[in-house]
Amino acid sequence: MGFDTVIASVIAIAIIVLVSYTFISGSASITESAIDSYKELIKNELKRLNTAIKILNVTYSSGTLQAYFKNTGNERFMSFDGFDVFIYGSTGGSNVVIYITTAQYDITRELINPGIFDPQEIASVRSTIALGDGTYTLQICTPNAVCDTLDFEVGL
Repeated sequence: MGFDTVIASVIAIAIIVLVSYTFISGSASITESAIDSYKELIKNELKRLNTAIKILNVTYSSGTLQAYFKNTGNERFMSFDGFDVFIYGSTGGSNVVIYITTAQYDITRELINPGIFDPQEIASVRSTIALGDGTYTLQICTPNAVCDTLDFEVGL
């Protein structure tokens, strides 16, 4: 009987060690995943803090909207794929909100790195859109949700 107790104790200790190891390795994995997520969050917030744009000018003529904007932050943009352009305002007593899906972007003042929208460079966005007479606001947003707005008038 004494030897059976020793074997049972060894098996119980082995099970306790195995379960403890499972919990420790699982919590280490969860901790590592949480740390990686936190690092990604900090990285994205730093990108947002380093991002700034300024709309310099908006013109609307013959159904074509053209705006010039400057990258006043420290973040570089490899393409304009994630940029969003909105127009909202009032015309003839009704309010309008337009999300422009077909816009052409060009870097007009290329300083360095051809094809990359670097800090201090100026770009233009152009779109064909029908706007009635009224007062509007153009809003341009970067892929990390930093926006700038500028008011303009059509036919007034």
